[in-house]
Amino acid sequence: MEQQRETLLIVDDSRLQRAVLNEIFSSNFNILEVSSGEECLKMIEEKQDMIDLVLLDLVMSGMDGFDVLKHRQGMPEFKKIPVVVLTTTDTPEVQTKAFELGASDFISKPAEPAIARLRIGNILKTNRRLNNILQKREELRIRSEVDEMTHLLNKTTAEHTISHILLSSPEGLHALFAIDIDNFKAVNDICGHKMGDHTISVVAGILASHFSGSDIVGRIGGDEFVVFVRNITTKEAIYEKAQELLDAILDKEGLSIPENVTISIGIAFTDPYETSYTTLFQKADTALSNSKKSGKQCFSEYGVSSPVSDATLKNILLYTQSRNVASTLKFAHSYPDRLVKISSLAEIHYAVMDKNNHVPAVYIDVSESKDDGQKIWEELSHESLAQSVPIIAICQESNLTQVRNAILSNVISDLIFEPIDVESIKRRVKKYQTHDDIS
Repeated sequence: MEQQRETLLIVDDSRLQRAVLNEIFSSNFNILEVSSGEECLKMIEEKQDMIDLVLLDLVMSGMDGFDVLKHRQGMPEFKKIPVVVLTTTDTPEVQTKAFELGASDFISKPAEPAIARLRIGNILKTNRRLNNILQKREELRIRSEVDEMTHLLNKTTAEHTISHILLSSPEGLHALFAIDIDNFKAVNDICGHKMGDHTISVVAGILASHFSGSDIVGRIGGDEFVVFVRNITTKEAIYEKAQELLDAILDKEGLSIPENVTISIGIAFTDPYETSYTTLFQKADTALSNSKKSGKQCFSEYGVSSPVSDATLKNILLYTQSRNVASTLKFAHSYPDRLVKISSLAEIHYAVMDKNNHVPAVYIDVSESKDDGQKIWEELSHESLAQSVPIIAICQESNLTQVRNAILSNVISDLIFEPIDVESIKRRVKKYQTHDDIS
């Protein structure tokens, strides 16, 4: 059954800004519009059951966005509707004040369509998950089971639910993730506790969106989470899921959290007829400690001596301005390889020269370069990178100037044409898995 379109309420006193936002979101959502804070509150009173999210401009004549958020505190039905504020400034003071008044997120003006859609989508996914739970269980029971900040299961409920599954299905192969936010103390110390709470909520939303409804996702305290996946068929699927989570937090695409925030993961698999949640969690927690000791931003499996960390993971670098190229190559490279997007020659140099990194290859994509790659190839020709790591050029198939510039640089080891054939590239990337495989 096709999902019913959700409804956004746009609150902005600028007709032009309302038109811009309408253009961004109207293909995916039903749109309601008002031009003042007073009209917003009236619309909420009249159509609260129809509205799924409010896009609220902070700076308006008369009642501004902050005033609307203050009134929202005394309106129980409005408080159930997430609010994303629109602002021309991204200063910590403005963000903190908005978060203190109950905003779920912020979007900077002028709105970048892709980022705006991602942020709205993430918030609605989290809210949708809560609403689905609320439909199935009585409200009083939900309040006792759900963590108020993240809308995930709380510690007690998560433990009881997982214990019940272990007892009822002891012969199955199950997996428990223990997850912790890296550098979280620094977020609280530098950005304040409101940003810390916001970071916890964003990470919780990522976890909720990456697992199915049959998986158990819970917050067990502070910046710590557990995820239980039942009846798995292969351990490799769990490894891939762990890497997806690491990449989602590391890339931060569409996420309004500090740049230094990553996560560490510990994984424990059940032994046959293992029925103790406490024992299983202790194993996952031990694996999590190994991830932390190995430099964070990685996952470890209990009982396996070598965690998958930056010291062992193959970080294949990609310099590109093309979202399509990035998506295609990310699809082609799966665990245990990781494709890392970079934006400058300095980042390439740092990553290659860092002894803790393993860089089997570097992709340089000039398919959308305005100068057909002339500048980047000239810079690379003066570096010694090509002697220590293979460099693969990506050029438009019909652009002979791009191809000539790449070849004449005398630094490339291989050449790939855009548009990239997915199956072909999946076969070819195997030779980039180690330095010795490339001649």
